[in-house]
Amino acid sequence: MTSNQEMSDTDLLRQIQKGNESALEEILRRFQAKIYGLSLRMLRHSQDAEEVLQDVALTVFQKAGTFKGEAAVSSWVYRITVNACLMKIRRRPKVQSIPLEEELGPAMNEEGMIAEPVADWTSIPRDELERKELAARIEEAVGELPPEYRAVFVLRDVEGLSAEAACHVLNLSLPALKSRLHRARLFLRKKLADCLLAGHMVPVADPPRESDA
Repeated sequence: MTSNQEMSDTDLLRQIQKGNESALEEILRRFQAKIYGLSLRMLRHSQDAEEVLQDVALTVFQKAGTFKGEAAVSSWVYRITVNACLMKIRRRPKVQSIPLEEELGPAMNEEGMIAEPVADWTSIPRDELERKELAARIEEAVGELPPEYRAVFVLRDVEGLSAEAACHVLNLSLPALKSRLHRARLFLRKKLADCLLAGHMVPVADPPRESDA
């Protein structure tokens, strides 16, 4: 008899459909690090990420029968995770935001080209890039992205998903994915350049959790 450790992800889902809790434990063992890591980058709170991990476990157990095999099980798990994160973000206290076109980087002209210069920070010495203050600023800048753009950036540039896989996870067309990723990168580049040039290297506190409202 094949053990859970030897089963494919798809076979484990079939076992979960039958109520096999040990199969669920094996799926979580394989994916919990990715689920937690993605949740932490999306939410920036360890407790929220832990809660999403539990939410995802419950959803996988309840919805295993909905997996159609059109993509990898990992993509299906990522989609559940992103949806859980977005739901938690939407429940947070609303903050006043500037218009999206201003928030996501430099202005664009009718041809889709950058209409204003963006400071270049790629020449900053390597030891500067490794400073903890800059790392905190990078986290802060990613956290300032609107959730839908943050999800695209984290999946593509942090988790390393292919464009095809990210499209499946987020249910986006390829042009829409590319557009969001492009503007997210521009926004982050501009934020980090402004930060470095101004010398603002102070870490920023976490945003309020749902329970803090």
